[in-house]
Amino acid sequence: MQKKEKKKPIENRNDVYAFVMFYMIVLLQTMLFTSFGRFYPSAAQIFGKLEIWLILFYLLYALMIKITFRKIIYAIVVLLIVGISQVYSGTSTPFIKLLMLTIAVPRTILSANKIAKIFGYAMLTTMCITIFLSLLGYLPKSGETSRVLFAKYQETVYFYGFTHPNIFGAFLTTLFMIYYFLFYKTHKIYIIFAAIVLLIADVSIAAGTAAMGILMVLVFTFIHGHKDMRIQHIKLLKLSYLIPAVLTFFCFWLANNNNSSLGVFINEKIASRPNIWNAYITQYPIHFVNKLPEIQIDGINTILGNGALDGGYIYALIYWGILSWLTYYFIFNSIIRFSIENDDFSLYCVALVTMIMTFPESHMIMFFENVFLIFVGFYQYPKNERILYFRNKI
Repeated sequence: MQKKEKKKPIENRNDVYAFVMFYMIVLLQTMLFTSFGRFYPSAAQIFGKLEIWLILFYLLYALMIKITFRKIIYAIVVLLIVGISQVYSGTSTPFIKLLMLTIAVPRTILSANKIAKIFGYAMLTTMCITIFLSLLGYLPKSGETSRVLFAKYQETVYFYGFTHPNIFGAFLTTLFMIYYFLFYKTHKIYIIFAAIVLLIADVSIAAGTAAMGILMVLVFTFIHGHKDMRIQHIKLLKLSYLIPAVLTFFCFWLANNNNSSLGVFINEKIASRPNIWNAYITQYPIHFVNKLPEIQIDGINTILGNGALDGGYIYALIYWGILSWLTYYFIFNSIIRFSIENDDFSLYCVALVTMIMTFPESHMIMFFENVFLIFVGFYQYPKNERILYFRNKI
């Protein structure tokens, strides 16, 4: 009787160049998302250009690695969307950068776990550097306030080098979801402890949506218990595919019914989102591919919300167009599909939380705040291969 050979990933590449490039891209973009760019604009411009060149070099490097028919088709489709979006927007948006990374990263780093780890290390590095610079006085700490045009409260800006406590909270929640994805099956006690600590931290700095993200992970985990996903009703799990469409429809309903009783209630609870959405969809028409809106916030020609558009589904449509929304819909659903293929509840939970958090905030559609979006790039491999790459723990 022949011995069964152990199933190994098709490849197990330790590509140091890819690791460094991916780490640096995330580090640079997350640093630009702090207050660093406001206080050091010249350095920020250099960082921005360096990031673009790194992404382009990384993409070209990845395109030359083990070319297959499936990879070629994926790259053609994605680069076509990139080209159309670039021509219309006139700039390299986070959406465009995300698409290029979905080609490059899964081609060169053949492990979902490793991708998440590198991203987490880069984001953690940014947080440490930003807080350190803030404590030294090179970046602001906190306490400054500005009047918000659409609400009756003073909004605190700057938080230990970040432009707002919400951004700091979103980073914490992303790091927690990465930790949860990596160690759900092996470190449940540590995960619960980390969740409680970070939940308290998010609540204490008034990062409500970030706190809700961590709370949802805990609730979904408690409901799920210790059951295997295959034992549950797969058809029920697949209903999750509808969530982005349902929430987008709900956003538009709220925007057009912002003075209804439900609209008023949500205005009070979620920082006037329906009123802001109403102002944006009224003033900025949505096209298949959008040019970036020119928003006037000079005090004379203002827009409700003072230029801040929170809510990822509306944001993608206003800023990048219907094509981007369709792409994100596919990306969100790909995470659900991969979780079902791999019996991976932690990934399924992350997908649910990502889709729900995208309703009130825009953080979860940005590649530099949500590593799980990049996983869609594993469609470059057939099902049997990508299952191995998701189960590759090395």
